[in-house]
Amino acid sequence: MDHPGLTVVTVQTGHRYPDPWVSRLAAMVGRHLAEAHRFIVFTDRPEPGRFIPPASDHQQLEVRDLQGGGLQGYFGKLRLFDQALTGRDPFLFLDTTLVIRASLDPLVQLGRSSVASVIGVRDWNYPILNSSVLWCRPDAHTQAVWTSWQEGRYADQTFPGDQNFIFEVFRQQAPAALAYWPEGLVSSYKALRKLASRDPRAAQQQLEASCILKFHGRPKPEEVLHPWRHPRRTVLRYPLQPRLWSYLAEEIRTHWH
Repeated sequence: MDHPGLTVVTVQTGHRYPDPWVSRLAAMVGRHLAEAHRFIVFTDRPEPGRFIPPASDHQQLEVRDLQGGGLQGYFGKLRLFDQALTGRDPFLFLDTTLVIRASLDPLVQLGRSSVASVIGVRDWNYPILNSSVLWCRPDAHTQAVWTSWQEGRYADQTFPGDQNFIFEVFRQQAPAALAYWPEGLVSSYKALRKLASRDPRAAQQQLEASCILKFHGRPKPEEVLHPWRHPRRTVLRYPLQPRLWSYLAEEIRTHWH
């Protein structure tokens, strides 16, 4: 993947999330990233024509074989830490389960100015890394993530997701090489909705300071847009607060396309 300029990547494996979500992500990146860039989809099914090509002439969309070696679910992301696949150029990774609502330039500028090997989100629920938005500067520390997985270095531990494994490798082998985005640049939809239930003004202020809205767990964007089809995570979550059933639905409609 060695190439001058900026590269943005995502991973699409299995059938958990629809392919159109990848196309929507690429379109959002194209609208919110001013400089020319490549958008690369690493997938276990690198079939031609799966994803809609970009409408912007400053974005190139490429589909690559993840060559995941049997990695399942979220763990497919670990393959991005192998320079044999991704090369040595820094890149921005984005999950497909997010909504980009403002310019990504602050993230790119922070990534380029940092000496950290990885910059990620400080998780909203646990004292670990959240891997939904990553700046990766390939080096020996990032390669150690993939090498440790291949060698089964932590085989005696149980990891519920890729981010737990990534965090553990850095925690044990290179804690100073892991950094976090400034608080608020990437917001949790669930955390904002919870805040909005008691302080709508504060939630709106946090939203406006964010460039990315992350949908971890449930609901996902389409469930917010159609709350009565998915009442468990919307209507029944706040049965006495109808304003929260479709919380930020208009925000999603504006950007998630």
